[in-house]
Amino acid sequence: MVKIFLMILFVFVIVSCNKDYNVDCTTYDYSNCNTIEPTNADVTITITKQTKDSKVPVWLYKGKYGNSQELIFFDTILDVETKFNLQLNNDYYAIAKYYKDEKTIYAIDGSYLKKVGKAVCDSMCWIIKGDIIDLRLKN
Repeated sequence: MVKIFLMILFVFVIVSCNKDYNVDCTTYDYSNCNTIEPTNADVTITITKQTKDSKVPVWLYKGKYGNSQELIFFDTILDVETKFNLQLNNDYYAIAKYYKDEKTIYAIDGSYLKKVGKAVCDSMCWIIKGDIIDLRLKN
């Protein structure tokens, strides 16, 4: 009988592991908690500005690198950070083309864009993972 009780207790402990019990639910600040389950999210692409007015050609693809499925965006980017609203649960990658010392340099980065839910008190807070694609040049 004790063995069955311990097994049931163990199952309850494992099932409830994603809930944060260290939170005071009467004073919890939900300002950083997105309680509406997202289907899309903003992905930030960062580039290196070589000069004040330099524009960098950027290609954004849906899919994994080397297995491109769909070209989403191609243009020259002037801003260091540019945001794109994309569907969750997909792989994305981007390519930037730079010219430095009479050489052509390609920067490539990608990410899997997903949502992660965390139970807080009586709500589910949604967090976005994989929302940065870094195309900056390394020194």
